[in-house]
Amino acid sequence: MKKQKKVMGSLARPMAITVKGVVFNSKNEVLLIRRSKDDPTNSGKYDLPGGTIEKDETVKETVSREVKEETGIDVEVGELIDVVEFPKDSKLFKEEKRGLRYICYAENEEIQLSDEHYGADWFPIDVAIETLNEKDGFENEKRQTILKAKKIMELKGSLDGWKRALADLENFKKRTKESNEEFRQYCIEDFVMDILPVIDNFDLSLAHVPEKEKDGGWVTGILYIKKQLSDVLESRGIVEIDCKPGDKIDERIHDVMAGTAEKGKVKKIIKKGYKLKEKVIRPVGVESE
Repeated sequence: MKKQKKVMGSLARPMAITVKGVVFNSKNEVLLIRRSKDDPTNSGKYDLPGGTIEKDETVKETVSREVKEETGIDVEVGELIDVVEFPKDSKLFKEEKRGLRYICYAENEEIQLSDEHYGADWFPIDVAIETLNEKDGFENEKRQTILKAKKIMELKGSLDGWKRALADLENFKKRTKESNEEFRQYCIEDFVMDILPVIDNFDLSLAHVPEKEKDGGWVTGILYIKKQLSDVLESRGIVEIDCKPGDKIDERIHDVMAGTAEKGKVKKIIKKGYKLKEKVIRPVGVESE
């Protein structure tokens, strides 16, 4: 029972939670401020902006508010760096204290100090670390916080670099795929342009078959071979352009080989046209009215 009373008594002792921010600007410099000369214990020492959590306020709201009040800088509160526990017998404080330390990203960089401090400046991170006195308990705690912040920023930079490299790789794959597809389409188009005259000759030959021989075996054979060629082309995305007499002349798909294209209509189809998917690789040769 005595032990239980002792624990309960310990829990009842005053506990303060402080928050501070390691504020980075766009150059990855760190903001250090100096305690007021009127501060009885830490006069002139370097510090990080921060304060104590108020009632009905979240931790990040406190960090943002305190940084703004002390430095005039608006920040985006980022990653939690550390949870600091000060010794119970610390001479710095009359009650137990714990501290939460956050990385903050400055949205503006013009410093407007409150009365709590008499100096502030942006320091390159390694300079900030060297500026803080390792042998002074108050400054060393800030020094250790910035060291941990530096590691987090380095890891974040490596992660961002890895993400950029991954994005570059995906873009490269996409460009390569597109380039390969373009080359494939070019090869198909080039091949088809060599085949089309053969199909044209089939059409010309069939157009002159005497009526009494159209059902003959040799004609059927020629038609079968032509269909095989057409099926091969269609399997590669090559389709015949739909065109019939009476259609309005469209210079995108029609090549007027006789007559005039102005406000004309298709009178006769002279040579069939073809598309590779949506691309016209050979327009329909027509005679206009």
